[in-house]
Amino acid sequence: MYSLSKSLLLLISSSLCLSSALVIDKFAAEDSNALGNWHGCDEGDGITCTWLTNGLRIQSTDTDYSFYTQLNNGCQDITSLSSQYLHVKLSGSTAFSIALQQNNPQCDEAVAPYPETWDIVYAADYAVSGEIYVPLSHFNINKARAVGFAFKAFRSTATTTLTLVELVASLPSGRTVPAKKATGSLVFQCTRPNSIAFGIDDGVPELAQQTMKIIADAGIKVTFFTVGSALYDSSGNFTAVYKEALARGHQVALHSMTHPKIEGLASVALIDAEFQQSIAALKDKLGVTTKYFRAPYGTDGALTRQRFEAAVVGGGSRIINWSIDIEDWLWGTSSTPAKQVDAVTRDIAKGGNLFVAHYLYPSTVQYLPEFIRLAKATGKQIMRVDQCLEDPDAPPL
Repeated sequence: MYSLSKSLLLLISSSLCLSSALVIDKFAAEDSNALGNWHGCDEGDGITCTWLTNGLRIQSTDTDYSFYTQLNNGCQDITSLSSQYLHVKLSGSTAFSIALQQNNPQCDEAVAPYPETWDIVYAADYAVSGEIYVPLSHFNINKARAVGFAFKAFRSTATTTLTLVELVASLPSGRTVPAKKATGSLVFQCTRPNSIAFGIDDGVPELAQQTMKIIADAGIKVTFFTVGSALYDSSGNFTAVYKEALARGHQVALHSMTHPKIEGLASVALIDAEFQQSIAALKDKLGVTTKYFRAPYGTDGALTRQRFEAAVVGGGSRIINWSIDIEDWLWGTSSTPAKQVDAVTRDIAKGGNLFVAHYLYPSTVQYLPEFIRLAKATGKQIMRVDQCLEDPDAPPL
């Protein structure tokens, strides 16, 4: 894996010296890019990718879908190219995000999380006359473990046609680029050695107290992500539940105000309102301020991360995803709810240590003690998300 990576690095360095450009993708073939590595779109109804003669037309109706073009099938060390630029030629909509993805330390897609994380920019900020130039320095990742680029979170149903993706050594004469916008970090994995954490999103009031009792009986601390509007809903008991959770030493963090796919909202003003109102709700109802946020549906995009970072006093925002998915959304009300246990077993075996869960379904709450048992069986200590991320502001273990 690494010998291939070094060979490709030599090719990249040589190409940049000789021609000032390394072509990553010119869309000449459906099965591989110009480097001979995989490229392709997510499968599903939310995106339509049409291969043209030396081009790819993308139309998306869902911000969860992406197109990927890889530098390497494992890890590619591009640290020596940090002064270079990503250059994209395109036509159509520029209302989408571009991410540079970072692989896990094993450089293995069979290990969770894969990818480990990525940093992201908003394409429209860099687009001029059908061309985009993004400094690689604007992608704040471990560039020794680069996977490739993702074109994602398409905010418009208008088409985007890509015709060239390459790395170049310099900008054209007279061309400038904007400053990097502050962007919250995206987290899939605990960093503290031998730690594992439950991130639990809102559920239904009828199952809240049962969930709290199971957690208390297990003697563990967790992180709850709450929708702000639920705290103002007098028909539920969420404010009381989360006050109790705080009193017991749990963490309570943000899950938006109304649970939309934030990146798909029609304007930056609406995105800002989701953050500002949910921040105000936690402060008003629970007396809590936090820099932790879990995006509804796990949807990621540059505007979501930039606007949350701007909303957090002092910055340093954390967008929390997961590496253990109990798949309650898939199996919770099915005829085979025990497959939730199978999902946890699978993801723990792959190295996952950060849960996503909800208390939406009776079957999920029924299996919660088993999820906790499986987590404890790893030998890792169960703790809050801020503790597992070694946050200096988190309470001591």
